[in-house]
Amino acid sequence: MKTAKLDKLREQIAAIKAEIVSVEKAQLTTPEIEARVDGFIQEMKRTVANDVLDSAGTLTYINQLGSGAGNWPLVGNWMHSRPAIGFAMAVTLNPEAFRAMVLEAALKELNGGRQEHATGRVELVAQLSGKLRLLERDEEAEVLRLEESGIDALRRADADPAVVLGLAA
Repeated sequence: MKTAKLDKLREQIAAIKAEIVSVEKAQLTTPEIEARVDGFIQEMKRTVANDVLDSAGTLTYINQLGSGAGNWPLVGNWMHSRPAIGFAMAVTLNPEAFRAMVLEAALKELNGGRQEHATGRVELVAQLSGKLRLLERDEEAEVLRLEESGIDALRRADADPAVVLGLAA
């Protein structure tokens, strides 16, 4: 048998559990998405600086391989063995267009969904989990009260065993 109090507690528990899932699965905020894209662009620029531009000095040496791509065989070899260099160069040469294109695609994915700061997410889940624990204790107290008065009250299948056993602090 259920009571209005037990029903209300269970509704609140379900709402808190849904909120925890919502926070955990929330997408990053728009500024955090922008920072990720900007960080990626900087990483691509470093890749080009480290792998290509730092090797520009090899152009000053005599090369016996002839003309064309043979004038800078090191970069030619990279293009064949490390295609990511070409991508990094494309991003580096036009970072504004890349940023606009990627942000447009990423922001479309938000589609009005929930956004939460990555840094505050853990604290919010912990706060909600604390509220959940208190509600579950109140629920267990109500179940015990009903049982003591001779009313058979079923526990939720997903009730926290630590709370049911009185082990939760």
